[in-house]
Amino acid sequence: MQALDVLLSSKVPHHEMPPSSSLSLDSYDLPFLVGTSRGFQSLCCVIELLMIYSESGSLSMFAFLSYSIICGFALFHVSRRWYYNLDGRYDLKQFLREKEITVRVQYGLAVFTPTLMALIIYWMIELQNGFVHSIFRLASIVQLLLAVGQLALEFYEVFVRGN
Repeated sequence: MQALDVLLSSKVPHHEMPPSSSLSLDSYDLPFLVGTSRGFQSLCCVIELLMIYSESGSLSMFAFLSYSIICGFALFHVSRRWYYNLDGRYDLKQFLREKEITVRVQYGLAVFTPTLMALIIYWMIELQNGFVHSIFRLASIVQLLLAVGQLALEFYEVFVRGN
């Protein structure tokens, strides 16, 4: 109780307090956040693939193969970058720095593919069964939010924090 009284009666202004005693938005672990985001994105891709396979009887062969390839590619890309623990800071810096178009395309694909694939999955894939459609749509929304959040965090790291 005495410690609380001392703390409350402290005459030290908030802006003069040491950084460890104030809450900071910059105190996060980027590799952990990126890894967790990619892990959940991979899980969403697996759920989407399972929902596509459960609807395979009502889909045409072309739709089934197209949907499976789109979700499979998204799963491959996200899980590969998750497995190798790659975040997009270096790729984003190289994308902005390089002048040669083929190199820029490679780095741009590494940075923007998860968000682009999540948008494609959300907009293009449509399932008919109500319950399956709901689970698929929920997984695609979560995947899209995680991909956009991760991209925003990588842009924040490069442009604001300069890492």
